[in-house]
Amino acid sequence: MSQRVTLITGASRRIGRAIAEACLARGDRVIAHRREADAEPAPYSGPVSGWSWDLNQALPALPEAEITDLVLSASMFERGQDWNALDPAGLDEERARMQRHLQVNLLAPWELALALQRRRPLASVVMLLDTYLDRSFPGHAAYQVSRAAGAGLVRALATELAPTRVNAVAPGTVLPSVRDPAERAEQEGAIAARTVLGRIGAPEDVVAAVMYLSDAAYCTGEILRVDGGRFRL
Repeated sequence: MSQRVTLITGASRRIGRAIAEACLARGDRVIAHRREADAEPAPYSGPVSGWSWDLNQALPALPEAEITDLVLSASMFERGQDWNALDPAGLDEERARMQRHLQVNLLAPWELALALQRRRPLASVVMLLDTYLDRSFPGHAAYQVSRAAGAGLVRALATELAPTRVNAVAPGTVLPSVRDPAERAEQEGAIAARTVLGRIGAPEDVVAAVMYLSDAAYCTGEILRVDGGRFRL
């Protein structure tokens, strides 16, 4: 069996980096995407090949390696305004914010997947979304819309690119968004109270789901929520 070559976007930090490490442990050859060419992420546990692309810019030349698997982890999240209170200036800001979210969270992944597929059919594509892809909150609408569109993209790609398998993982909270220990504990407690399993998750929970879907030979077009049941409450 030839070696699996996995390209992971957003592989420099957080979940993307954890996925890269899991792929290395599995024996994959890893292509680690980062936004800036001159960025120097901390060393990985094994050799990786770097590839840079600012997802707001045109798609550059693809990595020279023939990619067999793609994990779309890179994304953007930017808080916005309550749409019910927008003045003309606020509308312009939200339009630009919507365009940024759709570019990074929808159009760039779509373009990359198709470019790689055109060069050599992929075995698997796994995209990271968000458990709240079908719920919206004031100030978060642009992000939520882009994630809902991402869910549609996964299902469309599964149909369009078959027999390439295309699936998604929709995580809940697995990493704290604040650094202060007291604030972090308060945040985690509030999230746990709104979760069926009564706790927040860990990056390893998301990584396990990604690895499963990358190997699931009879699974495509699926969106697997990894959120401890939070979306049900």
